[in-house]
Order: sequence, then structure tokens, then C-alpha cells
Amino acid sequence: MIRNNASQKIDTSTRNYIYTGYLTAIFGGVLGLIIGWDIMKKKKTLHTGEKVFFYSLMDRQHGARILILACICFILLLTLTIIALDS
Repeated sequence: MIRNNASQKIDTSTRNYIYTGYLTAIFGGVLGLIIGWDIMKKKKTLHTGEKVFFYSLMDRQHGARILILACICFILLLTLTIIALDS
């Protein structure tokens, strides 16, 4: 029973981490890039020495989307800033 509660807490914190990633990506922040990359690439080492991904496949797909969205929004924000400065 304790394992169920622990795994539910991990899912809730992961979900909040993903939401934070999307929000920061939309606003063009570098933090969105970092969170997306972290969710996609983070690994942990098992006691056997084997390295496995820290997040599930679905979460890693969210990480990829966050990274792409953050890149697009960052470039868009940078472009709009340069245009505004030239005017």
C-alpha cells in the first residue's frame, strides 16, 4: 500500500513538472528549454549498474514537445524583440 502512495506522489510531481515546462516554454523562457531537455534525457542508474530513463515514454514525449515549443517561442520572442528595437 505504501508503494502505491509513493508512486502516486511521483506521478503528481512529474505532472506538475510537465505543466511548468509547458508554461515556461510558451513564455519563451530558457527554463522551458532546460525542463524539456531534462525530461527527455534524464537517466538513473539501477543497483545492477544498468542505466534507464528516469521518466516514462509518455513523459519523455512531453519533454520533446516542451523542447520544440520552447525553441519556437524563444525564436519568435527574439525576432519580435529585434524588430521592436529596430523600429
